[in-house]
Amino acid sequence: MARAEAEGKRVFQVAPYEANEGGRLRAVLPSRCAFAEGTGACRMYVHHRRHRQTGPGFPLEVVRCRDHSYGCYTLNPPGHFPCGRKALAPYSPAGVLQLDASTGQPVWEATLFRAAQDAAPGERWPADSPWDDSRRRRTQGRWLHFAGRLLGVHPEQNEGTRERIAARLGVPVVRLLDQARCWGVDWRTRGFAILAVLLMMGPGSPLDRLLAAGAVADLWPEPRRGVATPGRWIVVRSGGPERMAPGGPRSRGPPSTTLPASVVRTPM
Repeated sequence: MARAEAEGKRVFQVAPYEANEGGRLRAVLPSRCAFAEGTGACRMYVHHRRHRQTGPGFPLEVVRCRDHSYGCYTLNPPGHFPCGRKALAPYSPAGVLQLDASTGQPVWEATLFRAAQDAAPGERWPADSPWDDSRRRRTQGRWLHFAGRLLGVHPEQNEGTRERIAARLGVPVVRLLDQARCWGVDWRTRGFAILAVLLMMGPGSPLDRLLAAGAVADLWPEPRRGVATPGRWIVVRSGGPERMAPGGPRSRGPPSTTLPASVVRTPM
């Protein structure tokens, strides 16, 4: 890869974060950096640590490669995406999918899809909530817009993009296109359209499918999953709090599978 091309390229790499003996979350060193091509291993190190008020809830590590010195980039924990304020998929920092104990389905409430879960039955988030409350009406609208693009049902997307997103998600193209026609102007129908496509993905780990769909929708660069080198931690140069933020999402089941006939249609 040419230096000019690499330096101007957005990168997105996912790596697990695991707790050390002191309970601090640290990124596990990937065997190759986001710029690497071929099969050789890279020599990576942490340049600095990012402290964020939103997102994963613990500091993220910004790395650099000694073999491909094209710049620094952040290692995102599983389920999160660059600069995202809310998780894309419900994973632990170590990469374990969080499931509802009673249903065995992913806990979508802990993700940005909560906006659609609430919008579908007609629940609007407060318009006058405190500034630090993530459940604000404006935020709900942004997340619906984002989720619509991610799942290929937003009206600004063309049919070719929708077909590629459907392939990445592993859902029938005809059914995804049908949900795109149901988007409308009402937040309730938008929520139903988003949840319908989300439920089409079926069981199993959704992370790779959602990440691939987001790259097609131009929400982030083509992601690279960091393959950890067993027994090796990224060595950090600075100290500071790294524990997970206390608390978690309120208990709630997965999205309803009973959607109105006007929204969920079966292709002829």
